[in-house]
Amino acid sequence: MYNSDSNVMKRSIIGLVCLLIGALFMTSCLKDNDEVVKSSEVALLTFGIKDLKTVHVEKDSTYTTVMNGSTVEFSIDQVKRLVYNRDSISYGTDVHHVPVKVTADGYVYYVKQSGELGSVEDSIDFTSPVTFRVKSYDGQYARDYLVSINVHQVDPKETVWVKLGVADFPTWDELKAFVKGERLYVIGIDDKGAYYSAVAPLDNEMDWTVTACEGIDGSGFSALLVDEVFYLHTDVGLYRSEDALEWSAVEDETVISGLPAGGISRGIAFFSEPLNTNETIMRTIFVATPEQADTCAQVWTKLSTENEWIEIGASGNNVYGCPNLEHLAVIHYAGKMYAFGGESVGPRKKPLGPFGNCYESRDNGVTWKGEEKRYEAAFGLPEGFKQLTGPFSAVTDGEYVWVIWSDGLVWRGRWNGIK
Repeated sequence: MYNSDSNVMKRSIIGLVCLLIGALFMTSCLKDNDEVVKSSEVALLTFGIKDLKTVHVEKDSTYTTVMNGSTVEFSIDQVKRLVYNRDSISYGTDVHHVPVKVTADGYVYYVKQSGELGSVEDSIDFTSPVTFRVKSYDGQYARDYLVSINVHQVDPKETVWVKLGVADFPTWDELKAFVKGERLYVIGIDDKGAYYSAVAPLDNEMDWTVTACEGIDGSGFSALLVDEVFYLHTDVGLYRSEDALEWSAVEDETVISGLPAGGISRGIAFFSEPLNTNETIMRTIFVATPEQADTCAQVWTKLSTENEWIEIGASGNNVYGCPNLEHLAVIHYAGKMYAFGGESVGPRKKPLGPFGNCYESRDNGVTWKGEEKRYEAAFGLPEGFKQLTGPFSAVTDGEYVWVIWSDGLVWRGRWNGIK
């Protein structure tokens, strides 16, 4: 006899067993798909910082701004395992508590001073470089990276001077400093009338090589650097050199960019740069001491499209002319010109003591103004200069100002406040 209930029960049991087998199979598949695949690969992929506070000090007041951390780009050197920002962030930025953003192949930690591992979710002290450790997912491998956050160490509104020391120079009677390429040059005449040159690399500014100049006759001294060639003038004539060591006589003094007649014998400074409005046209400015005692130095200018030099900044009683100072130094710095020196020469209305002011020209040598308050704050000279005597020379490499004295004393400064 046919038992329908029994058959239904069997079919139900078989179906239930199939469902259980299917469920187990699906569960197994899900576990296989969801399981984290551990790897021995380990590397820090990206590094960044979040917003930071910057403290500003203005005279007697202090205020805080927030720096957008996402604007700071970090480089990762996978070979040397170094992480750093090439462009330093603003002076005054607080890096004692820095929140970071990182991605990596592996788990990332930072190493505390105690040696313990800390979470990258912490705010981390970056006043000195911090070691970050990346561990592989399987826990068997690790890689350390040294992370630095570079911050400007100099207030951009302050002037900073450093006395580098005393170079082993001859005792100069007159000297002139130049920057050519990556080297600092001093050319001069010593107290016995012999000509010397001294050369030092800019990155090791006290490693001087002093050599007697060959091929120069006569006495007296003036020197210029024109189109990467050194020119030196004596009472005998004009000499040229490309290395400041070996010199040859120049028969025609007008070959130097057609300088004003006789100008090389009194030359102080020579600058040439393209116009802001047309980079194909060069403006050249030449500064020289006056032929006779006067209130002002002489300033000439000429464009590369012109044939004649034009004298600017009339002398006489012009209180805004380039001041005629003892051992006058004129440099081109941050797109402007600056003059300073010893005692006033000539009948100035307000005679100044040595290094009593620094005169700025923003109009290519037409007017020269020395504002004492701004001078002290933005482009001051060391107070000690006022006690120094003897010849000196000043030059700039575009970033630093160098002042070198006849006794070998070398100073280096940065005029951060100039804009």
